[in-house]
Amino acid sequence: MERALWNNAVTSRDEQRRQKRLAVLGTGARLFNERGFDRTTLDDIAGALNVSKRTLYYYIGSKEEILFECSRLGLEFMQDVLARCRDESLPPIDRIGLLLRGYAALLADDMGACLVLSKDIPLSEPNRDVLREGRRSLDRLLRDLIQAGIDDASIAPNDPKLTAAAIFGAFNWIPHWNRNDNPVSHDALADRYIDLFIEGLRRR
Repeated sequence: MERALWNNAVTSRDEQRRQKRLAVLGTGARLFNERGFDRTTLDDIAGALNVSKRTLYYYIGSKEEILFECSRLGLEFMQDVLARCRDESLPPIDRIGLLLRGYAALLADDMGACLVLSKDIPLSEPNRDVLREGRRSLDRLLRDLIQAGIDDASIAPNDPKLTAAAIFGAFNWIPHWNRNDNPVSHDALADRYIDLFIEGLRRR
């Protein structure tokens, strides 16, 4: 898929560069998720794209930049989801469902899976801080929605901090166990997990 993106001819040079950079990032994300960040080299990424390592440097500056950009783009994907989840015309429990479905879709993509499969330890402190703040914003929103549901009596009383940790912990484990020759479909997993947690939160 990344090779197709790399070889796809476009009329604009800027668009061609953008697509080839995305191909580098997508290939890096896939290899990081399959082999681990430490065991993946720029030579591996270049080989997967059938280009030289020198060519890669036209699109990225380092392996760390690939990891950071993949994770950053994953969090950027969530911005539209977060905006919809802040729509106060919807019940809190419905907004939780929107958030979890969006998060499941994020983790189904290689770039999004980088957020949980590649630890941010190799990153420089400024980049680490950007990603940690992105994760914290997701956590804060889920906690706030749980608390809003408790306040309007649609959600059973609980500790929002612990509940959010349990929910994200379950979702974050999916990319670890569902990377095999016969993975469960993203939609099926999202439906099952969301039903499980929404019903568990709902006040009887």
